[in-house]
Amino acid sequence: MEWHGYPLKSLPMGFPPDKLVELNMHCSHIQQLWQGTKSLYKLEHVNLSNSRYLVETPDFTNAPNLKRLILHGCTKLRNLHSSLGALKRLILLNLKGCTSLTSLPCNISWDSLEILILSGCTRLWKFPETVRNMNRLRQLDLDGIALEELPSSIGHLTGLTYLSLRSCKRLLSLPSAICGLTSLKTLALFGCSQLEEMPEGLGNLEHLEELDLSETAIRKFPSSITRLQNLRMLSFQRCSGLPPKSFLKRLVTGFWGNPNTGLVLPTSMSSTPCSLNVLDLSYCHLMDGGVPDDLSGLSSLQFLDLSGNDFTFLPESISQLSKLFIIYLRCCSQLRSLPELTSIIVYGNAPDCISLKARSIDINILVVDAGSAILKSTRKPLRLNERIIMAEIDVAARGVGIPMYFQNQSMGSSITISLNSDLDDSRKWVAYALYIFYEINDLESWESTRFTRLDCEELVFHFVTDEVPFKALLKFDTLQKFSNTIDTPAGYWIYVPRKWFDEKSNEVDTWSYIEVSITIGNPITKVEKCGAQLVYVQNFPEFIDAVFWHPHFTNKNSIVASLIYD
Repeated sequence: MEWHGYPLKSLPMGFPPDKLVELNMHCSHIQQLWQGTKSLYKLEHVNLSNSRYLVETPDFTNAPNLKRLILHGCTKLRNLHSSLGALKRLILLNLKGCTSLTSLPCNISWDSLEILILSGCTRLWKFPETVRNMNRLRQLDLDGIALEELPSSIGHLTGLTYLSLRSCKRLLSLPSAICGLTSLKTLALFGCSQLEEMPEGLGNLEHLEELDLSETAIRKFPSSITRLQNLRMLSFQRCSGLPPKSFLKRLVTGFWGNPNTGLVLPTSMSSTPCSLNVLDLSYCHLMDGGVPDDLSGLSSLQFLDLSGNDFTFLPESISQLSKLFIIYLRCCSQLRSLPELTSIIVYGNAPDCISLKARSIDINILVVDAGSAILKSTRKPLRLNERIIMAEIDVAARGVGIPMYFQNQSMGSSITISLNSDLDDSRKWVAYALYIFYEINDLESWESTRFTRLDCEELVFHFVTDEVPFKALLKFDTLQKFSNTIDTPAGYWIYVPRKWFDEKSNEVDTWSYIEVSITIGNPITKVEKCGAQLVYVQNFPEFIDAVFWHPHFTNKNSIVASLIYD
């Protein structure tokens, strides 16, 4: 049964639910579905998302086969019927944004649960103790809830791969039991502003790939991080090294705070996981000497963000990081000199780099555009044409379209761009940038397990030119990178280097146009519009600026990782 915007407070008294398999009543006016116990043995899927008048869930005692329950945005929902805790076949429970909810059922038997989303339940202050039987749970979203601590029983969630506690501003500590989550790949603690330290056993998380400690109260680089041998992304953004808020903690640690002290990094980074690709130390109040001289452990580092710090110079050892691709130095107003950099783009905020601009430094190209500066060393040419770069973006609100960077835009799933054959060699294009903007037509199916379990979704680009019979396909396995709870519409940035076209044809210089059409290997999505733009060496800074500072990126680090890894 599907009825979006259902206008009544409940289902009719004579409604027979015994043959009901799916109930989709998005944005309904329902306050209570029905009273008492109903025969619901065939019911598998319930979606009452954004039903803002719903105050309680029905009795699910006779709904043993329920697999998906989606209640996100039910802002008046206060009570979950106790029978909800006995749904042993439940796979997905989405309570995101249920701001009136204060507790979960006391007795939980969610043996099959794989995804539990409680983000935005701002009055939920406690997580259940009884989670021993939830060993299939792989995704747990607790962003913005009111809890002060996690129960030690969370260590029983041995199948968990994703744990997000973003903006849990009352969270004071993490239990040592969290270090037993050996399958965990992502731990997001962004905005846990009272969290001052990490458990000693953090290094036991042998599969951890992403650790986000941004805007926490952590003031010292945890030594246990050195044992995370699969770590790819690490962020300390805005961990400014301020003293502990607790007087007792100041007394015990002897840390009374120094206004000139920033995040304390180890004197040597030689033991840092060699797998690390992305490191964000922006706005950590780092001064001269704050970045250690020995960076030998960062041999795989490709992205480094040092924006908003107070140093006047950087250690020479940065120039030895052979894989480093991008350094961000926004708002580094004290910076006066840089070491020799090869194959590195240094990105800064031009108005704030006064000291740097006033000095003569060994950099051949300085491009200033729209308040941004790209400093590019030409000792070794930047091999843009050897990189296939793809970044992804989720758009937060409906109606947001193609970024302004793209001057060529088209409705639908195809676009044609003209090529100028009169340009000299120094102005030849080095890449083809594309942005697609798509809509998920069937959000309920997208949130269902048959889609969340897919290993990948295929995004295919069909290129055609006036060279007959030139036709080429470019495929990305991309859509699996979006969360199953993504808001739509959404989009992708795609960067295709000139070299890819040169490998397909010897006559690229003779083309007068490139036409591309896009298909998505998923029946529930549709490309609404797209944009295309040629990228030149001279305007590459504009492309970087458009990608990295697009206002609707939700997680800069994950975007950077996608851009670099692919």
